[in-house]
Parts: sequence; structure tokens; C-alpha cells
Amino acid sequence: MDITLFGRYFLDLSILYPGAFLCLAPLWEHLKAPRRTALLTAFLVSVIDLAAAAFCTVLELNSNMMLLPIFLTAFWLLLWRVESAVSTGQTAFLFSLSAVMIAVCNLLSIVLNARAEVDNDAPVCLVSTALLKLGLSAVLCILFWFTAVQWSRWLLREYRGEAFWQSAWPLPAIYAAFLMFCMPLDPGVILINRLMIISVLAVSISLLGIFLLLYEMYQVAREYTRSAQLDRENQLLAVESRRYTELRAYMEQTRHLRHDFRQHLHVIAGLTEAGQLEELKNYLCQYESELSEERPTLCANPAVDALAGHYDHEARQLGVPVEWRLELPRQLPVPEADLCMMLGNLLENAFHASQKLPPEQRQVKVMARMLSPAMLGLLVENRYDGVLKRQKGALHSTKHDGMGIGLVSIQTTAAKYGGSMTVETENGLFRVNILLNL
Repeated sequence: MDITLFGRYFLDLSILYPGAFLCLAPLWEHLKAPRRTALLTAFLVSVIDLAAAAFCTVLELNSNMMLLPIFLTAFWLLLWRVESAVSTGQTAFLFSLSAVMIAVCNLLSIVLNARAEVDNDAPVCLVSTALLKLGLSAVLCILFWFTAVQWSRWLLREYRGEAFWQSAWPLPAIYAAFLMFCMPLDPGVILINRLMIISVLAVSISLLGIFLLLYEMYQVAREYTRSAQLDRENQLLAVESRRYTELRAYMEQTRHLRHDFRQHLHVIAGLTEAGQLEELKNYLCQYESELSEERPTLCANPAVDALAGHYDHEARQLGVPVEWRLELPRQLPVPEADLCMMLGNLLENAFHASQKLPPEQRQVKVMARMLSPAMLGLLVENRYDGVLKRQKGALHSTKHDGMGIGLVSIQTTAAKYGGSMTVETENGLFRVNILLNL
């Protein structure tokens, strides 16, 4: 084996190292054991680089011919180390972006060093071209870290539109393949007229276009998330408004009852003196029903109380007994809209599951309290018919096809606060336990 040629191949394929960084950086928060994954990646990239360089040296192949099998293997390994919360579409999109960066560095290095490459008879690029390629990739990694990595991390954390990711990832993948196809077979072609300048400008502008595309996706997703947050807050305000109206009506009714209490005492005294005990009992029953409160205060926090009051009323209409234990302070250390979104989604799922059971088996328990000044716990437990839809270990909705949006939103919100969501199913009970670190 020609050791010099092997070294050139190895140096040429060393662009896989910055490529691996571009893959892992946006997904760092969603990797299984991130530090161990980084060390494992460095080891595997070294093995792949050495094996591919040896293979190309023996067969005297163009190193670019190894990129497709290397990319497919790398993508499979990346899926293996990414947590299940990140979908295949999201992983494919970020992997394709890193492939675009590698393709751009490959093409630009050949174009910029075309004069030296003209006299290169070997099937692998010159050492100067490989070093230029690594230098360009280092610059792109720095640029990528301060821009695309931050946008991508936000998108993974806040945006869950899977249809968007599924339709977005083919664009950078096709573009990366196109850039590799544009790799000149004869570097001398680049030196004709102004083709070198045109090529550099075209590749640079296209790279800028990829960054602008990702930035536009980031901005659209932020606007969509903001609109969704406003919608949730508006829904919560509507529930609070209804609850406030009901409380005002109750307070007004209580004021009138207090005002008329003196007249009621006259009636009670008269019936007592007349010895009309049966009429007195009927009168007292009517009076007691007027004083009873159908919607008790369930929580000190007005927003949670409004939401709980709304679902308590709905539960009585559906015939679902609910046991409330909402031991929360008036001022919450977490945005009320986020907590109410989680509680509302869990209650809707619990009521839906309860309606499939006979009335005597229906039961829902709701508990929420501050476990410590920096931790909030929320638990919703309900009986269900024992039927669950699972796919690849993830729960799917029983209301429609596909994954339930409610549980995904809850899991995303819990992760935003460094918390967790656990689901337990045993003995006909479905229990969701949420911990939020504040």
C-alpha cells in the first residue's frame, strides 16, 4: 500500500470530523448520553476514515465515491443515538444540512485550488486542497454554531409540526446531491474564462440561501408558536371570564339572600308558632337549595380555579366523578397558560377515556401542589377500558389516527422547564405524573 497516497486519502476524508460536529451540535440536548456519544462518534469517524482511505488506496478510487455509503451509515448511527422525542424527519433535516456544508466545502476547495489540481494525476485531491477544505469547514462550523445551531435547537425544543419536517428534509438532501454532482471531473474546466469566479459566487450564494431558508423556517415557527401560545391564553381568559361572570352572579344572589333573610326568619317563626312542621321542612329545603353553591372554589390560583371549575361542570354533565386536590398558591412560579394547557389536555383525555366505561366505574383524580419552592407536581389519574394504541413505544391517540397532540405538547412543555412526564398503566388505571423544575 502506498502510504503517501493513503495519507492523502485520509486527509481528504477528514472532513467527516467537522461533518460529525455539524450533525451533533443541533441535537446535543436530545442525544443519549451526549458526552459518550461524542466520544463514540470520534472513534467511529476515525475507523470509517481509516477504512475508507485504505479501500480507496488499494482500488485507487475517487474519495467522493465513498461519500454515499458513508452518509447512509452515519445517518443510521445518528438515529441510533438520538432520543425518541426527536422524529426521523427532524433528524433527516439536520443531517441533510450538514451534508450540504460538506458538499459546499468539497466543491469550493476544488474550485479555489483548480490551478494546482490541473497537474494532479492521482485519483485523490492534493494535500493543499484537503487543507483548504478543512479550513473552509472550520469557518462554516463557527458560523453554523452561532446561527443555525441556535435556530435548530429552538426548533427542536419548541416546534412539533412533524408534517413540516417531513416535507422540509428532502430539499437540503437533494441540494447536497446536486453539489456533489457538480464536482468537476477535470479541474482545468474551472480555469476557462470567468468560470472560477462564477462558480465561487454561485456556491457562496447557494450556501447563503440555505442559511436564509433555515432562518426563515425559524422565524415562521416562532410566529406560529407565539400565535398558538396566544390562542391558549385567549382560551384561558375566556374560561376565566365565564368563571368570573358565574362568581359575580353567585355573589349577587348571595347579597339578595342576605337582604331577604329577615323576611325568611319571619316565615320560619310563623310556621313554628303555628306548629306546621311539614310546611316548615319544605320551606327550609327550598331555602337551602337557594343557598347551595354549585361551583365551589377548587384552587387559590384564579386561572387554575377557572379551568378546574369549567371541567368540573363538564364532568358533572358527563357523569364523571372528579376528586380535586389543587393545593397551589395564588401566585404560581410558572406561566399559568402552560400549566392550564397541560391540565386541560390531561382532563380531556381522562373524560374521553371515562366515557367508554360504565357509569359506576368512572373515576378521575386530579392532584397538583408545590413539592418544594422549586418543583411543581401535577398528577391526573383515571380509569380506562385497558385499550391503548402504541407504536415504537410511543402512545398514540384513541380519538383519531396518529400520535396524540396533547401528550406531545405536555411532554414538550415539561422538557422546557427541565421536568419530566411519566405515564403509568396498571390495573385499569391510566396515570400521568408531571414534574416541573422551576
